[in-house]
Amino acid sequence: MKYFSLQILKPRLLIAAAVLCASVSASAACPTPASGKLVICQPTAGSTVFQVPHFEAAANPTSGNITGMKVIIDDKLVFQSGGADLSLFEGGVANGTHRLTISATDSFGRNYQAQQTFSVIGNLPFSCPAAAVGVRICWPAPGQVISRNLAFAVGFKGNATISHVRAYVGSTAVADFEPPFGMPNQIIASVGPTTAGRHTLTVIAWDVNGVSYKSSANFKAFFEAGCPPRGGACNPGIYPNTPNDGDDVESPFRVSASVRFNTASITTMRVYLDGAVAGASFGPEFDQKISAPRGTHIVVIQAWDTAGKLYRFTENVNVQ
Repeated sequence: MKYFSLQILKPRLLIAAAVLCASVSASAACPTPASGKLVICQPTAGSTVFQVPHFEAAANPTSGNITGMKVIIDDKLVFQSGGADLSLFEGGVANGTHRLTISATDSFGRNYQAQQTFSVIGNLPFSCPAAAVGVRICWPAPGQVISRNLAFAVGFKGNATISHVRAYVGSTAVADFEPPFGMPNQIIASVGPTTAGRHTLTVIAWDVNGVSYKSSANFKAFFEAGCPPRGGACNPGIYPNTPNDGDDVESPFRVSASVRFNTASITTMRVYLDGAVAGASFGPEFDQKISAPRGTHIVVIQAWDTAGKLYRFTENVNVQ
């Protein structure tokens, strides 16, 4: 059974890191293991996933029926369900390496368990404390390539209490904050779209005495696909056809996507598998088969237009 969970997300001002990008049509194909066993099919041991991990597992009791399964990350229970198989997209798992434990119990009280490690990249940090007086920008990091749907993580500390924080992209104010900030002396927020291209984010904080503290970071923004839920114009970006995020596939597998609503003609598209180029095409369409070893992988599709703007789409696939 497939589940979508956000239950381990920490509250924050605006939950930008909690965007659940899982496709509702992702396949779940974890084969039933031998009698008396539990197997984790996704993510594979030691793999790295982008943003939202897809947990797939199956259990086969020695006798009787499986009555419940639990998902434990770093010794913390994050999800439980009934049934002998599990397909869960778990939002809000922090960047870094984690220990995953999945256990099942049968109708006779016997327990089955499997454990492994995996890593996550691509999420906003959960916190960004400022160790010294001033403003600290954790996201975007200097030179980072991020979505034009701008989000940032900043921490600030003054010689007196901070009373006002403002963020600028270039010379344009994009966000204004006053206490309460959601977390002490930190803001982790989505502030809306900016233009694709190179920018400078500047964050200024003022304390109650009117003293200001400032920090800046250069970043590059790419076009990211998406359509408003209540209608309206869709964003320029890469719109995928196959595979879906979290799919189980067999190598070689077909990657199909197109650039839509682009603001200039597309010159090139490339597909990267775990950072290495796996395919390329010219124009706004990519439809090729790529090969990959068994395991969970990150697939990135990028495109460039004649104006030099970048388009990007990222998902996880599991090669069986």
